[in-house]
Amino acid sequence: MIIVCPKLDETEGYIEKLAEIIKENELRSLTVAVMTVPCCTGLWRIVERAVEMSGVPVQLQKRIIHIDGKLVS
Repeated sequence: MIIVCPKLDETEGYIEKLAEIIKENELRSLTVAVMTVPCCTGLWRIVERAVEMSGVPVQLQKRIIHIDGKLVS
């Protein structure tokens, strides 16, 4: 599990770090949990770019969570 907040964290380097984690650990899938707030869309983009950079065919899933904690999708 990796926890990231694109709004509050300094995200420079996250794409490269995540791409390296994907390559080194032979991941087959990733589930990204984002909240229903605009800044969380940045996390999804970071993960997509990291998967591209890794060159590993990783299945991505997105789970959207409402600010009240309920699963939206």
